[in-house]
Amino acid sequence: MLKTISSRDNPLVKRFAALSRSAPARKRDGMCLLEGEHLAQSYVERVGALEIIAIRDGSGTGALTPDQAALAQRSRETVLVAPALFDALSTLVSPTGVLAIATVPPTPALATTGFVLALDEVQDPGNVGTLIRTAAAAGVAQVWLSHGCAFAWSVKTLRASQGAHFHTQVLADLDLPIALGEFKGERWATLPRDMGGVKTVSLFDAKFSKNSALVLSNEGHGLSSAILPVLTGGLRIPMAAGVESLNVATAGAIVLYGIIAKQLYG
Repeated sequence: MLKTISSRDNPLVKRFAALSRSAPARKRDGMCLLEGEHLAQSYVERVGALEIIAIRDGSGTGALTPDQAALAQRSRETVLVAPALFDALSTLVSPTGVLAIATVPPTPALATTGFVLALDEVQDPGNVGTLIRTAAAAGVAQVWLSHGCAFAWSVKTLRASQGAHFHTQVLADLDLPIALGEFKGERWATLPRDMGGVKTVSLFDAKFSKNSALVLSNEGHGLSSAILPVLTGGLRIPMAAGVESLNVATAGAIVLYGIIAKQLYG
């Protein structure tokens, strides 16, 4: 029989609240908060067991749905939480009924070949999560986040990625010029024009090897100047007259699939 928690003073409730509201707490503990069955299922399928799962006791009977019961089997601890208290912990307007605490996957070795997406100070967690999701769909092996990017394991970033964190490898807080300098393939960045000695070419005219790294930058101040010396070249996305730029997540999707198309069909 699972116990039901109804007090805000319960230590587990305080732990969920801290992880929900405090990035320093998540970084310090090496944990992430997964909201919703889909994220929790993605984690157990691709990474392993959850640390704790909290389930909204909406019926008041302690009964679990089959999906909730399956997740409980893959968690080291499972608790029921009274509806009002669960809703207060949730970050969603319409709580999904599942909150889980999980260990952040270990950081893998830096790839020096393959298909890599690098984000240079992309600060919006929605954009970072969406780009991770797009990268996973495009078959990107690793996503690199520079210092200054939105926190990879925040609730908002995880929600935007819809579980894609667990379908590719995410490396955070990197010194991108150094990481890119160690990459043995081509290193491209989206640029509006030639700059810093880097020549740009239309995405539709470029040719790409199977070992390609794509750098996307902060929409406000553009690409960090320290990255320019390690680039192979710049990529321009053709746009109608009068349109200056695209949202970084939209640009990323266009270029990632443009690279794939060029690799496959020339």
